[in-house]
Amino acid sequence: MRETFVRNKVLSVLVIILLLTNLLLLFFFVWNKPADPARTSNRSRGGEVMQLLEKEVGFSKQQLDQYKQLKEQHWERMKTSFGELRTARDNFYKLLNENSVADSVITAAADSIGSRQMEIDVQTFRHFREVRGLCTPEQLPHFDSVVQHVMKKMNNYRKSPPKEDSLKR
Repeated sequence: MRETFVRNKVLSVLVIILLLTNLLLLFFFVWNKPADPARTSNRSRGGEVMQLLEKEVGFSKQQLDQYKQLKEQHWERMKTSFGELRTARDNFYKLLNENSVADSVITAAADSIGSRQMEIDVQTFRHFREVRGLCTPEQLPHFDSVVQHVMKKMNNYRKSPPKEDSLKR
């Protein structure tokens, strides 16, 4: 066998190169997994707001530090609200397991979801009011424009078209 490799040096070198290339590809596919798109988009969205505040509104380093504090406080409050909203939705859809459910029970469960969502929207509104309070009078028009842009993006994200239903194929 060794004699065959010696006789066909070119072929031997090509086999070794192909083997190394395959190992390299295997390494990249197994150990170099792409980032989770959901996590990346969440991270970039938070970073995007900071970049907008810095570049579009003209926030100083001090204002950005104050914004970071407000943002952390806001998300601590929001964690509870999002958990309550998730629980309200879970309870609502658990009603599907019941054979018969009164319309009043369905309406009460839907109202519970609505009130939780309202709390989230009010907290978000108050958060942006606090951030707006960090602005100088010259920055206010820029901030108002940026907030409208961010809110439109958030609403478009929530209203993104549904993915294709696999059952309809």
